[in-house]
Formats: sequence, structure tokens, C-alpha cells
Amino acid sequence: MSKHIKHVVLFKKRPEVAEAEFIVLMDEIDALKQTHPGILGFDHGPNKTPEDRDHGYNYGFTLTLASWDALALYQADPNHQATGRKLVAACDPDHSGILAFDYEV
Repeated sequence: MSKHIKHVVLFKKRPEVAEAEFIVLMDEIDALKQTHPGILGFDHGPNKTPEDRDHGYNYGFTLTLASWDALALYQADPNHQATGRKLVAACDPDHSGILAFDYEV
């Protein structure tokens, strides 16, 4: 039985970036499902934890993919890369505002 991949990304969205602006970027990620059948699910939202261990991460998403190959195709997609550049610009500088974590389920 093949395992699915969870691609979790956490963001330290800069305060001057409106949540509505960030949601547009999430919509761009969601639209990739149209061209990538290996994307099985996508959800996102602001951090709502009552704990004080979020280390400043205030938004996140989880992408469920069919395989590691599907993750590689998603990561190589020029539309994903363009949205990624916009996300980097919307977060703390030098990639310190984005954390990616992938695991099998």
C-alpha cells in the first residue's frame, strides 16, 4: 500500500500583509489541483492555538499528495514557484518566515 504525503507549511506573515491578500495566495496554491491530479487535498488557515509555542507562525497550510513524485511535480511547477516567491515576500525575510515539513501517512 502506497503512503500519502502531508506537506505542511507554516508562515510568519508580516503584520502589514492583510489576511485577504494572503488568502489570494492560498487560492493560487489551491488552483494547482486543476493541473496536478496527485494533489488529494488542501486546507489552510490562521493559527488559532491557545498555546504560547507557535514561535510567531501565524498562518499555515496542509497539502495532501498521492506520493513523493507528486510532491516533486508540485514543487517544480512554475505556478507554484511564482506563488512561493510571493509568499516569501509576504513573510519574515530570508526564508526565516516559512517552515516546510513533509511526512508520510
